[in-house]
Amino acid sequence: MQQMLAAHGIPARVVLQGIAAHFGCGVPAALQVRPQDRWTALLLLSPIDDPIDDDLEEDLDKALE
Repeated sequence: MQQMLAAHGIPARVVLQGIAAHFGCGVPAALQVRPQDRWTALLLLSPIDDPIDDDLEEDLDKALE
């Protein structure tokens, strides 16, 4: 995630949020960005919306004609 933001010119850093519960468990962490880059980072890292179904797209095209 940090590399994706860096590729778009958004500086980010990983911030550790505590200690591991037991050995072999990862440490909780968060990605921190500048306030002015927050929404851009959220959009870049959010899941892609489902594509529009072909039938629905055809219905929309017909309605617009």
